[in-house]
Amino acid sequence: MKLGIYCRISKAKEGNDLSIPDQKQKGIEKAKDLGLQYELYIDEGKSGASDKIEDRPEFERFIADITNGTLSAVYAYDQSRFERNPQVRWLIKNIFKENNIHYYTELDGEVDLNDPQAEFFGDLLSVINKYHVTLTKIKVKSALKTRVASGKAHSILPYGYKKNDNGSLIINEEEADIINKIYDLSLSGMGTRSVANLLNENGVLTRYNKIKTGTIKTKNKYTGTFTVTDKKDIKWAGNTIRNIIKNSIYKGERLYSGEIYKVPAIINSTKWEKAQKNLKNNRNNSGKKVVHQYLLKGLLRCGVCGRNMYGKTRVSKHDNFYMCSSKRIKGENCGNRSVNIDKIEAFIWDRFFKGDEFLSRIRKEFSNDDTSLKELKKQIEIVNSKLNALNNEKKRAIELVIKGTLSEDDVKSIINRTDKAIDENKELLNEYNKRLHAIENNTKIIKKYKDEFIHFSTITTFTQKKKIVNDFIENIILKFDESLDSYDITIHFKIALDKEYYQTFQNFTVILHNGEFILPRTITENKFRLPKILNIDGKNVEMLGGDDSVPYKQYIDDSMEKVYNTKVPYGNVDDWSEEDLTYFFNHNPDWYCKESGVSLWSKNTEIDSYNIAKSEYQKELAKKNNSIGSLDTISSEIV
Repeated sequence: MKLGIYCRISKAKEGNDLSIPDQKQKGIEKAKDLGLQYELYIDEGKSGASDKIEDRPEFERFIADITNGTLSAVYAYDQSRFERNPQVRWLIKNIFKENNIHYYTELDGEVDLNDPQAEFFGDLLSVINKYHVTLTKIKVKSALKTRVASGKAHSILPYGYKKNDNGSLIINEEEADIINKIYDLSLSGMGTRSVANLLNENGVLTRYNKIKTGTIKTKNKYTGTFTVTDKKDIKWAGNTIRNIIKNSIYKGERLYSGEIYKVPAIINSTKWEKAQKNLKNNRNNSGKKVVHQYLLKGLLRCGVCGRNMYGKTRVSKHDNFYMCSSKRIKGENCGNRSVNIDKIEAFIWDRFFKGDEFLSRIRKEFSNDDTSLKELKKQIEIVNSKLNALNNEKKRAIELVIKGTLSEDDVKSIINRTDKAIDENKELLNEYNKRLHAIENNTKIIKKYKDEFIHFSTITTFTQKKKIVNDFIENIILKFDESLDSYDITIHFKIALDKEYYQTFQNFTVILHNGEFILPRTITENKFRLPKILNIDGKNVEMLGGDDSVPYKQYIDDSMEKVYNTKVPYGNVDDWSEEDLTYFFNHNPDWYCKESGVSLWSKNTEIDSYNIAKSEYQKELAKKNNSIGSLDTISSEIV
C-alpha cells in the first residue's frame, strides 16, 4: 500500500496557493496517519486548467502509477491541485474508481467517490474552478491589452526598448544603435548568422547578458529533454537576428492579441520594408532549396560539448552530414567531426530496427522469471512482518512511558533504534515493490515491443520511421576519436535498457556493450558474394586487398599472397580473430564448407592443405559427437 502525494502550484511564488513545501509536509503527515509509504509528485509552475495531462509531467507519472498498481491511495491539499477542468475531473475520477483508489484531501478527509452527493459537489466545484480560471484569464488579458493600448510595457521588453518611470515603452538609445546596425548590415548583403558572429566578436551584450543572473530553460521538441543555460552565456544567433529584422515593432507597429498599436519607431517604415525584401532575396539567391528529412534530428548530441547536432545537405550531396551546432557560432567550434548522414542513419536503423537482434535483447532483459517472482514476494512478506513488529515495539515503548514504567530518557534509545530500522526496511520494501512491478509487467512489455517490431517490416514512410526511432531512443552521443580514426557512439534508450556503446571504424563496427563484438550488418546480412575478378589480357585475375577480396596475407614489404583452405571468408587473414570468425559463421552458416570447415572462397581440393584442414575438422566433429553420445548414455542410465 502506497500513498501518492500530488503537489502543484501555478507559479513559483507566494500567493493564495499553498506553497509546495507546505503541501508536501501535509501530505507526508497524512501518509504517517494512514501508516502508508508515500511517493511525491510535484508540478511547479504548472496550471491545473489545461485539459492535457501531458502538460504536467509529474501528474502524468502520477496517473501512470495508479494504473500500473503502484499506488493504492492518493492525496492532494484540495481538489484544485488535481484539476481545474471538468474534462480532467471526469477522467481522473473514473481512473480512481476503476483502480479502487482511496482519495484524500486536507479539507475533506477521505472523499467517497461512490456517494452521489459528494460526486455532485466535486463536479460542481470543478465547474466553478474552471469558471474562475477563465474569468481570471479574461481579466488579465483585458488589463494587459489596456496597458499595451496606453503604451505601457509588460513582460520581457524587445531589444532596443526600455520603460520609463511611468512604465511606458520608450527607446533605449544605446540598443537602438545596435538595431540600426543590424538592419544596415542585413541590407548590405550580410547573412543573419554573419551579423550574429560580428556582434559576438565585438562584445555586444545580448539582453540576457545584461540580466547576468539566472538561467534559461529550453525544451527539445523531439526528445522532451530540457537544457539549462546561464543567461550570462547566451550569445547572438542567426535566428535572433532574423526575428529582429522581421519584428514590426521596430517600425513603430506593436502587434498584440491580433491588433496593432503605435509605439516609438527605431527604423523608418521604408527601411524596414527593404530589409524584409532583402531577406527574401537572400533566400531566392541561395540556390535550389533542399528538402531533406532528417531521421535523427533532435536525437544526436555532440560528445565533446553536449550541444545538439543538426543536419546539413545539398542536392549535389557535397554537404551531407550532421554537425555540432557549436560550428554555427564563430569562436565556439568544439572541434568534434561531423558524421555522414546516410551512414549514421543507416547504422541506427539497421542496428535496432532490422532483424531480430534488438528484439531478442528486449526479450532477454524483460523475461519473466517465476522463481524470482516467488522469491521477491516472499521477501516482501518478510519485510512487511518486520515493519509490523518494529511499529508494535515502538508503540509499546511509548505506552510504557505513558504508564510511567519507563522514563523518556530510557525510551529514547529504543525509539531511535526502531525509527532507524523502520526507515531502512521502508526503503528496502520500496525497492522490492518496484522490482515486483517491473517483473509483473514484463509480459505486457515484451508483447508491446514484439508487436511494434513486427510492424517495422511494413514501414515505408519517413514519418513512421521517425516516430519509432523517437519512441525507443532517448539520445545518441557521438564523438570522433582522432587517435583511432573512429566514432564513439553511446545510445540511451527510453525503455528500461542499459545504454549501449559502439566504436565505428571505416569498414566495421564494434559494439562494446558487455564486451560483445559485432561485425557490420552489411556483412552479416549479405548472401555469399564472389571475390573481385578482373580481366587482364584475356585472363581472369582474382584481386587481393580490400574488404571483399579473396583471403590473403599481407607481408611487411606490402606484397600479398592468396591463402587457400582457411576459415577466413575474405580480406587479410591477420585481421580476423577466432571470436570474429565464430560470430561471422554463426550468422552466415552457408559461407563455409560443411566437409572441411574452410571458407568457400579459399577452398581448393587440389592441394594438400585441403586434406589437412578436412582431417582436423572431422576430428573436431567426432569429439563433439562423442561428447554428446556420452551425455546421452549417462542420461539414459539415470532414467
